[in-house]
Amino acid sequence: MTIDGTHISVCAAAATRMGMVSTALLSAKVIEKLRPKLIVMCGICAGVRGKVDLGDVLLADPAWDFQSGKRVKDRENSSFSIAPHQIPVPTKLRIHVEQLRANHASLSRIAQKFGEEALRIPRILVGPVASGSAVLADGEVIQQIKEQQRDLLGVEMEVYGLYAAAHSSSSPQPQAFALKAVCDFADPDKNDKAQRFAAFTSANVLSLLIERFGVRLLQDV
Repeated sequence: MTIDGTHISVCAAAATRMGMVSTALLSAKVIEKLRPKLIVMCGICAGVRGKVDLGDVLLADPAWDFQSGKRVKDRENSSFSIAPHQIPVPTKLRIHVEQLRANHASLSRIAQKFGEEALRIPRILVGPVASGSAVLADGEVIQQIKEQQRDLLGVEMEVYGLYAAAHSSSSPQPQAFALKAVCDFADPDKNDKAQRFAAFTSANVLSLLIERFGVRLLQDV
């Protein structure tokens, strides 16, 4: 694409399996072979009920593996001692995403473009999103994760792998971030009805970000 006279090349890649390991391996290959200035993941996630709504797009800042830690046991009880390694997004990126949040007209157009089946006008929210290796549908684990980060917005399976690959790459390191949209609340009411809408809003918010601020984000990287 060409924005304000600047040519931007985009490469799309998809992991063959879900999870942080597959995402980290793919991300490392992309970084090694293409040396991108930006590396981003979009897709779907579970949200914290009461804080987010279906279709809302979350900028994961920070991301971490909520299963990282040590399980210990005394004579009677077993408990999990957490050791989270949280990775934030670059401040420059967060600032530009924050600017999109107030652009109600553009977000409304995303819902209109989806059509009559659009659930609502999506919002853009910025906050903590945790990654884990299992799909959650019991409504209980997400409450336990909130004990690790009270401002938790969502839970999914890949973002920390992306962030860790970029964080550990050789210089010049790419700016890494994830924009994932809420498709359920990781509880027994979980179903697949909102997945298509959430995937659509996530991809379109990413497109909007690049169209509006892509040139700025690529400068001085």
